[in-house]
Amino acid sequence: MSSRTGYTQDGKESEHCLENTGPRRFLVIEQDCGNVDEQSAVLLHLAERAPLALAVHSGSKSIHGWFTTAGQPEDRLRRFMRYAVSLGVDRATWPRSQFVRMPGGTRDNGNPQVVYFFNPGVCR
Repeated sequence: MSSRTGYTQDGKESEHCLENTGPRRFLVIEQDCGNVDEQSAVLLHLAERAPLALAVHSGSKSIHGWFTTAGQPEDRLRRFMRYAVSLGVDRATWPRSQFVRMPGGTRDNGNPQVVYFFNPGVCR
């Protein structure tokens, strides 16, 4: 976050808006379809095109893949996301202000958000 609050596109003050986000450091990819093995296969395939830093289980049914984006032009990230969506990824995580599952977090129902994969070498 670049500030505690910002303004939504409707001009309302909010703690959750695009205006109060900083530059993108990660693009988080989420899938709601397929089992854990199928979702993992998609993430590994995407990792051939962009550096996969982290994979976090949502504590429910999906795995969130965190791809490092530092220094990448926005148009390249858009193309990557468009390709990911063509593979069944949810486009909802494209906005920088979208909430995603955090590594080591806990869902409302108490289920842990377990880290399945971590590659610190790609984090800058």
